[in-house]
Amino acid sequence: MAVINNDYDQSPRILIVEDEPFIAENLQEMLGIFGYEQTEIANSANQAIKAIKASLPDLILLDVKIKGDQDGIELGGIIHEQYKVPFVYITSYSDKETVNRAKHTRPLGFIVKPFTKDDVYAAIEVALFNKQRIAASSGISNISTLNPTTYSNDSIFIKKKTLLEKVKYSDLMWIEADGNHITLHATKDRSYTVRKSLKEITDKLPKDKFLRVHKSFVVQVDAVTAIDTNHVHLEDKKIPIGRSYYNAFTATLNTISAS
Repeated sequence: MAVINNDYDQSPRILIVEDEPFIAENLQEMLGIFGYEQTEIANSANQAIKAIKASLPDLILLDVKIKGDQDGIELGGIIHEQYKVPFVYITSYSDKETVNRAKHTRPLGFIVKPFTKDDVYAAIEVALFNKQRIAASSGISNISTLNPTTYSNDSIFIKKKTLLEKVKYSDLMWIEADGNHITLHATKDRSYTVRKSLKEITDKLPKDKFLRVHKSFVVQVDAVTAIDTNHVHLEDKKIPIGRSYYNAFTATLNTISAS
């Protein structure tokens, strides 16, 4: 297949997030054939976040089922909310539940496995074209600002019998799972217990403000005052942090080393 000449002043920077080395390398080779020369591979959410911070890509090809603490859809939510980079999902799962989860993270498309070179090329070109077209017509450079969601406000409403009580994100300190019940802990010693799964609750919250640190705990990032290898500190409150969550959590933070 001949190299395709794209109408770009410089090759778009494309990040491939895929934990299967053969598939990742195959994709990278395809992109080289298409003329996309600036590519990078990450095999986990942790690596992907570091790559995004180091060199903001123009587009991300994101596998739905990556190994690690966060799957591709959870990572997609973080990318959309926090880094504002357009992405296209790569998936062998096209069932209703997966598609429903994925669509709420605002991808610019899907590439379904097994894919062909034409599938990949078409998905990338359409995604890049739509990114440029929308940015040009709106006079802004960030496509994510054009996607209003329920996260655009600053609060969540918790239903208590016939009352909907407003709780600001900034007041919601941490969330704790206990079996089929979830307790949301807020400032002023307020707490709310609901019969939901932790995933159902976190899907309603902005991914850049709340992060999972344990299989049973989610914390508000702005409320964190310190972190050690075993706990996240919220002033005097200590929340356990799972070993497998530590690297993914700290990778989202700006850190420097003190002497």
